[in-house]
Amino acid sequence: MAETMTDLKALIEAEKLRIEDPTKDSVTIALGGEKILVEVTKLHPNAWTELTSRHAPRSNVAGDGRLGFNQATLPSDYPVERIKIDGDPVDKDTWVQMYAVLDVAHRNSLNALMWGLNVYAAVLELAALGKAPAGRSSGSPANRGSRRAASKGASRQK
Repeated sequence: MAETMTDLKALIEAEKLRIEDPTKDSVTIALGGEKILVEVTKLHPNAWTELTSRHAPRSNVAGDGRLGFNQATLPSDYPVERIKIDGDPVDKDTWVQMYAVLDVAHRNSLNALMWGLNVYAAVLELAALGKAPAGRSSGSPANRGSRRAASKGASRQK
């Protein structure tokens, strides 16, 4: 047991180091007929959870449900200290104004970038470790029962 706890503590410390040096990624979008590079830095997991809780998915928008946040509001509220435009910091007011005038395609690119950094990277990590079903449905008996009931026209169990 003591060896397991030591291993767990080492894993926790390694994860703390990853959080202190977060991943960054960028996307090129168009603004006013010009290409600009938007670099986004991953948030601390607690900050991401807090941000998505303030921007809950809209029930009538399927894309929000898949990403787990309101795509129309979250990106403009992303912490600007984690955003650079063409390598330079941006202030909150400028970021909000810029996001407000972007075409939907560019907004979608930013949504995907933010989700990818803060959610999808962990999904890929699990898949690489052989721990995730990689798109397959769960083998949970609860899921099998729900599928069986749904296929017979019954309502899903809650």
